[in-house]
Amino acid sequence: MTKNNHETILFTRFMQEIGFPPEKKTLLIQALTHPTYFEGARQEIPEDNQRLEFLGDAILDMVVGEYLYHAYPTVREGDLSKMRAALVCEPALALLAKELNLGQLLRLGKGGEASGDRERPSVLADAFEALVGAIYEATGFMAVSYFIEKHFAPAAEQLTRDDFEDKKSLLQELVQREVSCGVSYKILSMDGPDHAPRFESGAYCGIKLLGKGWGGSKKESEQAAAAAALASQGKWLPASGSKK
Repeated sequence: MTKNNHETILFTRFMQEIGFPPEKKTLLIQALTHPTYFEGARQEIPEDNQRLEFLGDAILDMVVGEYLYHAYPTVREGDLSKMRAALVCEPALALLAKELNLGQLLRLGKGGEASGDRERPSVLADAFEALVGAIYEATGFMAVSYFIEKHFAPAAEQLTRDDFEDKKSLLQELVQREVSCGVSYKILSMDGPDHAPRFESGAYCGIKLLGKGWGGSKKESEQAAAAAALASQGKWLPASGSKK
């Protein structure tokens, strides 16, 4: 079996699994086409997934927000916003994309393949948003709402305050309470192409590294570093829990 035949079989199977109408398959192809696929070729009409990504992002905010509004009738607006942000953040969307095997379906250019974009969280998250946009365009609001709720409801039902509270704030409170030290952040490294850079940040208490993490922006990488520090607090907090 040739590579093209294998990709066609995977694509057809995926369409069937998500109930995507075959007559609208060009929309699905566009949703799975990364900008690098055209390797800088000039296009009068965009054929990559960036416009669908924009649309899908807006639809996700709307549908997830409505779901949380009805599912948590006593939760205040500020916490609802935090809950939605936790559900539609890059790591969460990338995980859903992996569950759907979007990475193997993506159309990438040689540069994208070489730089590992098929596994890159930011690329996978963008592809998931574009998929949502394509489903909306192909089947309408009711169908895309069903698709979104199906994939987000399990995570929404398991959310705890630790999941949606700002990780940097939680870490700052913990460190000041237990160690009497402020928290600072440093960029440790960068990688990825110019259009999708990745940053690695470290969270520090003085010169002590508490945790480090990656993100598609400096802000995201700092949040990831704070989350890693919170997850490993047993390793760096004083054994007695007393301040030093």
